[in-house]
Amino acid sequence: RLLTLYRQQVDPGALLTPVRPWAPLSDAEWAALAPLLARASAAGRPTADPRGRLDAIFRAVTLKHPRGGRACWHQLPEAFGRHDTIARCYRRWAHAGLWARLLLAVARPDAPPALRGLAYRACCAFRRGHRLMGLWGVLLARRLGLHSALPAPAARLFDPDLSESLHRAVPGVLGWVARDLRRRIRRGPLQALLRLMDLAGGRRACRALEPA
Repeated sequence: RLLTLYRQQVDPGALLTPVRPWAPLSDAEWAALAPLLARASAAGRPTADPRGRLDAIFRAVTLKHPRGGRACWHQLPEAFGRHDTIARCYRRWAHAGLWARLLLAVARPDAPPALRGLAYRACCAFRRGHRLMGLWGVLLARRLGLHSALPAPAARLFDPDLSESLHRAVPGVLGWVARDLRRRIRRGPLQALLRLMDLAGGRRACRALEPA
């Protein structure tokens, strides 16, 4: 884990999924995606053209804004349909768990080549819904090693697993020091510093920083 953190600092791009330019889904890619989509479609209203809708969503989530960063939904070319309809479909499938299942599928060692080729688009689709998924989405992307699915550079995001390790370690030496200091310090800046150490030392920090 320390080696991974070091690599993130030295070369943030080392753990990212290679960018793959957007292209319409091939027959092999659609065949690999159809079973995943069937589960999502069963949870709500059926889509008239699911393959075309997936193409539109993948195009939208891989677009970049001219000033940098991700593009807005309304920047989707009109040929793909109404941008608000595409955005609603994306959110409906996100609530149905499609993007999480897709991320799990492309991360499997035995995934077929057609599915592995969709890794970049799967990361972009998962990343777009990070506010819907919350803390567990960050945790899933980290555990799968798909850092392109994170909503920010991995080195700048909290690590729930690392936080849990710290939570178990802090009650040791640091915990004893903190208890001793609390007996002597009742208020003021140092007391605030101790509360900050509590937050930085364990699971409460992750809950406090969970995306809205």
